[in-house]
Amino acid sequence: MMNPRTKSIKRLITAIVVDLVVLGAFLGAFTYFYFLRERDYAPKALTSPTPVAEVATTVPAVDAQTSAAPTQDVATPTPEVIDTGLLGGKYAEKFTTGEVEQTDTSYRSANVSIEVTKNTAGTESKPIVYYLADIYIKDISSFRTAVALDYKDQNEGDRKNVMSTLQLSQLTKSIIGLSGDNFAFHDGIVVRNGVEWERILPVYGDVCVLYYDGTMETYSQKIKNAQVDEIYAKEPYQIWTFGPQLLEDGQVPSSFANRKANPLSAIGYYEPGHYCFILVDGRQKDYSWGMTYAQLAQVFYDLGCKFAFNLDGGDTAVMTYLGEWRSQPEESSPRDTSDILYVVEPTAANGQ
Repeated sequence: MMNPRTKSIKRLITAIVVDLVVLGAFLGAFTYFYFLRERDYAPKALTSPTPVAEVATTVPAVDAQTSAAPTQDVATPTPEVIDTGLLGGKYAEKFTTGEVEQTDTSYRSANVSIEVTKNTAGTESKPIVYYLADIYIKDISSFRTAVALDYKDQNEGDRKNVMSTLQLSQLTKSIIGLSGDNFAFHDGIVVRNGVEWERILPVYGDVCVLYYDGTMETYSQKIKNAQVDEIYAKEPYQIWTFGPQLLEDGQVPSSFANRKANPLSAIGYYEPGHYCFILVDGRQKDYSWGMTYAQLAQVFYDLGCKFAFNLDGGDTAVMTYLGEWRSQPEESSPRDTSDILYVVEPTAANGQ
């Protein structure tokens, strides 16, 4: 007859095995649902006041040359001047009279002005490296997003709902590119170039909206249905769901739930037509530790941004410039993403 001690040990072992099986099943389901499952989408164009809404979710044909990054040796055609008054006629000194001027750190034309700087912060023992792209555009159609699912034929990976940020940047011939909110792996409100991919409430995180008039706003994850209706009534051009929002009413929030330093990607807003991308390298001890949300929020505040919004970070967070890496990813092959933010000439954005 089994003694009570032996019975207790067997019950304990059985309980541990059952718990491990349940935990394994839960982790398997979680991994499939959030990382492996490819959702079915039914993108629909929203009403918009500009021709940008005419851009469908189909992708124009891309030949071998379009996937290559522009270089100084390739003649760049002079873009047609498209000025919708987004900047109110200000910052004329930021633009050229029509010619394209590009260097390793800047791009200037009649429509687009971008300055990219590499910055250092932190301490000697915990250095921080981040890249700032200061962006001026005259037409909102220069501010684009790209979704991996729209590029299935060009996707070099096995999973068609995600793609390398670098490849997406090259396919779109972006001037500056930034990894997005990776919406394929969480619920929320997803609008890309005036096309709604998903609207699921309650949302996964905070919400950032770019409107056709160039204004930008952020909302907390406690956003209500009435607020969503108000957003749609104002004709959103882009909606990202991730966060957190890094500035509230132009101020740094008193606290953030996550205080760890990580690689981060984020967007900042000054005024219609003036934006910035920030990419923070991280998890590289002798090069860059990364930033906390509070540190990144302070950078945006010091820059004078009115709103700022965090996008997907960690291994996803990368920046490209003229079709090449600008940031230094933690891994040689960063995590693929479902979408990117990028800037192009407005004529290219409209498929002309």
